[in-house]
Amino acid sequence: MSLFLSFSFMNHFDHLPSEVISLILNLVDETCDLYTCALINKTFYKYATPLLWEHLDLNGHRTFSYLIDNLEASSSLRSNSLGEFVRSASIQDRLSDDELLAFIKHVPQLNDLSLHEATFITDDSFEHVPLYVPHLTRLYIRYSSITQLSIEAMSRHWYRQLNHLEFKRCTDLNYELFSALRQCTALTSLAISYCWLENYNAVDTMQDAARNVMALPNITSFCIMDPFSNWTPFLPITPTAQQLQQQEWRILPTLFPDDYFDNSPSTPITLQQQPIWPYLTHFFLGACRDLTDAMVLALIQSHPHLVDLGFYHSDMMTDKTLDAIATHLPNIVNVDMKNVTKITAAGIRRLIEQCPKLATVGCDWCNDGNIHPSDFDDVDPSSMEIGHTITGVSYVTRLYKFNLSITKVGTPIFSKRIDLFTFSVMLCA
Repeated sequence: MSLFLSFSFMNHFDHLPSEVISLILNLVDETCDLYTCALINKTFYKYATPLLWEHLDLNGHRTFSYLIDNLEASSSLRSNSLGEFVRSASIQDRLSDDELLAFIKHVPQLNDLSLHEATFITDDSFEHVPLYVPHLTRLYIRYSSITQLSIEAMSRHWYRQLNHLEFKRCTDLNYELFSALRQCTALTSLAISYCWLENYNAVDTMQDAARNVMALPNITSFCIMDPFSNWTPFLPITPTAQQLQQQEWRILPTLFPDDYFDNSPSTPITLQQQPIWPYLTHFFLGACRDLTDAMVLALIQSHPHLVDLGFYHSDMMTDKTLDAIATHLPNIVNVDMKNVTKITAAGIRRLIEQCPKLATVGCDWCNDGNIHPSDFDDVDPSSMEIGHTITGVSYVTRLYKFNLSITKVGTPIFSKRIDLFTFSVMLCA
């Protein structure tokens, strides 16, 4: 809300109780209005200053240099150290190791740190970050060259409370990072994308890494994305993905027609799945070239709370996976299939029909780009995202919030409305 205060009215603020001032300031939305409040009198300054410094969004090296100067100057005033108020920081600048340490040593109460351009951040600084900010609960870091040394320092100091961790394009990491993160049992959200973990100098294998990550008990959101590796072993199911691939008929047979799976045995065996992550709601895996329909069925049967599910680059999944999602995930909001070669427009239509809470469906380059706008000619074009091949052929990449009219044999055309909030998709690109 915007504040317009006359001088005479401001004089009365001297008599307001501090509790009332605090309540007023917590209702102020705009930073510029908080600055105005801080200039009213000493009491308003006292209560507005912590709110002004609580969340820092830094974009520009001059801004960062000015910030460090202010933190340095205030640190000599023990009762008014501005860094004590900082709880979260999002830094777009390309900091050096020295600059990161110069900042981090002044913000001991920091619990949320995002380093968007960490190109020059190495172990030389990051190994020491947990010592300066022992209460961190959320970390996002992109383009850094940190190694296992930093991961081990994080797990030693943050294992009790770190709950959200994301690495993007940190290419000096390898599979061993999961053995260190195994100690961080408070983790609920873990995302790793384009980090090229397949380092042949690492002791741990991909199978070791999968076992370590599945030992984390409280995961609700998991994403791993690297188009040049096959992450199927990271599918959180039991028995192992390899066993399911060899014996994919070991599923609950009564849930689908007899011809649901090709060459099904005459006497199927029921497989009872225990959830690896019982609180899982968001899951994205790619690439997963040998992921089958049966494996995905095992995942969704054992994790019925999923609302966001995505896979990248599978050559074996079919529309049967979409049918299984519609059957077993009543609260599904987002389905994101990318470069899944056997997904068809008909399968997507059935998914949309049967999922009342569905808000978005991603199908970028599914069926080798043969899902066309004409396959959804009864859909408002504004509800589709369209891509184009180099030859100019259009294909659908995403459908969302749309009116869909479906014609069924022997029945009149009817209209089904899906009108929900737009869901933020967990693509790790």
